[in-house]
Amino acid sequence: MDALIGVVPDDWAEYQLEKVCDILPGPSAKKIDSSEHGSAGIPVVTPRDLQHNRVADDCATFVSQDAAHELSRYRLHPDDIVCARTGHLGRQGLVGENQSGWLIGSGCLRLRARKVISARYLVYYLGHPAVRDWIVRNAGGAVIPTLSTRMIGSLPVVVPTAAVQAITADILGALDDKVIVHDQISRTTAVLRDAALIWLLTGLGAAGSVDSQATEFN
Repeated sequence: MDALIGVVPDDWAEYQLEKVCDILPGPSAKKIDSSEHGSAGIPVVTPRDLQHNRVADDCATFVSQDAAHELSRYRLHPDDIVCARTGHLGRQGLVGENQSGWLIGSGCLRLRARKVISARYLVYYLGHPAVRDWIVRNAGGAVIPTLSTRMIGSLPVVVPTAAVQAITADILGALDDKVIVHDQISRTTAVLRDAALIWLLTGLGAAGSVDSQATEFN
């Protein structure tokens, strides 16, 4: 069968996205902006929080408990998928157990998978290069690309057997685990490098190094 992502087995199915999941756009920016903010409260997921096909734990935007109650329609459940719908499109992340009750921001869409498809599979399907290209090409907005609910709902989605979905999600999830670990190592190493740079350029580290080398040659 010819599909958006290429030729796939004939026993696989293809549906529009709106047929396999519920789609909800985030609240208007006014609702979020007018809410009480602080450094604690209920996290609000924005496009920048979508990393490595997951929702990052260190969201920078929060609203109060009272404001979150008013926005309860936009609360997230485990295995929901959050997608960017404005700006840098093609980002998506799976909601974890510890992120239950968080809110989607105005620049995002929430996808809630139905029984025919696994959310863990769908989040990776959305990252396929052909799918990302389709999303970018079909976005509206002359200045800031914006994806409407109607447009994303018409996205063709290839749905393989449940076994294939599970295997795909397991393999790609394990690879993402490794990517995240290496990303953390990279960031930690960069911090150590910057600290060493400051230390060495003050002459303290250099002096210690010279003394050490002198001792070795004596």
